[in-house]
Amino acid sequence: MESVEVEVTGNFEAEGKPGSNIVYRAKVNANASEEEIRELLKHTDTVAEIQNTLRVGTPVKLEI
Repeated sequence: MESVEVEVTGNFEAEGKPGSNIVYRAKVNANASEEEIRELLKHTDTVAEIQNTLRVGTPVKLEI
């Protein structure tokens, strides 16, 4: 793995409303075939904490 670039887009329509239509793209530069990179990205998407947290809508609490 030489480098990874991630781009994320989403819609934020109004103050106080949650975002929607969140999409990310990852560009991997590695000494591997396109198929190997694609499989790595698919696997990573299933186990990555950030994506999985967003997908289940985990509550967020302010602690003061």
